[in-house]
Amino acid sequence: MVKQEEKKLIGYNCSYIPVELLAATGYKPYRLLHGDSRLSGSGEKLLRVDACPLVKSNLSYIIENKDKFAAVVGSTGCDMARRMFDCLRQYQDVLSAPSSFPIYVLNNPRTDKPEIFYDEIDWLVKELEHLSNKNFSPDLINYEIERWEAARNRYRVFAQKRAVKPSLISTTAFAKACANFHKGDIELEIKIDETLSQNPRVYLLGSAIPYEAHLIIEMLEANMRIVGDFNCGISRFLNINIKEKNLDGIKKAYYNQIPCIYKRPNNQFYEMVGAQIKQLACKGIIAWTLDYCDNYEFELKRIERIFGLPVLRIRSDLSFQNINQLKTRIGAFAEMLA
Repeated sequence: MVKQEEKKLIGYNCSYIPVELLAATGYKPYRLLHGDSRLSGSGEKLLRVDACPLVKSNLSYIIENKDKFAAVVGSTGCDMARRMFDCLRQYQDVLSAPSSFPIYVLNNPRTDKPEIFYDEIDWLVKELEHLSNKNFSPDLINYEIERWEAARNRYRVFAQKRAVKPSLISTTAFAKACANFHKGDIELEIKIDETLSQNPRVYLLGSAIPYEAHLIIEMLEANMRIVGDFNCGISRFLNINIKEKNLDGIKKAYYNQIPCIYKRPNNQFYEMVGAQIKQLACKGIIAWTLDYCDNYEFELKRIERIFGLPVLRIRSDLSFQNINQLKTRIGAFAEMLA
């Protein structure tokens, strides 16, 4: 049996998984947002070549760092992500007992069924209590809510500076700071230098932005200023606002965030993101998609039609082998907006 103190991280992969409940275990919530060509290549030993590069990278990262994890919590939101946890379970079948850890998968309904989500959160609480040998009392839940809400509020201050016109903070710097939140380091001081920009204002949406892929944001902001985004990996966690400091408040806040595009019907996604784009006075949209991310690929034409703005489509396998061509396309798009 592995000693509990040797396990430090509780991994998770989805914005619908409450970090407050993960933190209540005593472990550090760690968002699985890894993506680079080396990890992705290793993941092909367990997943098909045409699998999502983010999923392949995360699977490899977990396996290479398995001794750091106390548990992993996943969501059924994305079919390929669900496959990652199936593969991880299969991999553990051949591991020795000291190297294995619990894997929990939360059923995140694709249709508007809050009662299903609420029941799944209740189930997750029981599993996490058993994992940590703790009782998630109202006081403990209130403590974690206040701690993580305070962290979100600190980030919201910088998000507002990014959004003003002219923009005072780059998303290049902001995303690097947000990575600390996703890795569970919420006690770290946030330091972001202000860099005023008059470049064309754009909105970034699409697939997750991995930790290793911040280069794409820097390339974009050489010619534009990203003033808003809806991507896992940057500021999406700021949509969580827990008003009731209890378990019911967690359920409502996480369920009522800006919904993923895969939700059906997904009119609420378009309404909420459309309102942000209008409020931020964006001139264009950057649609970043990873290979085989069908959720967004199927929606790109509708995104162009509904939002009525020029869209730069960037599709990536996280290798960045076509970086010079990409820079040319980004420059041409920025010139058109200007």
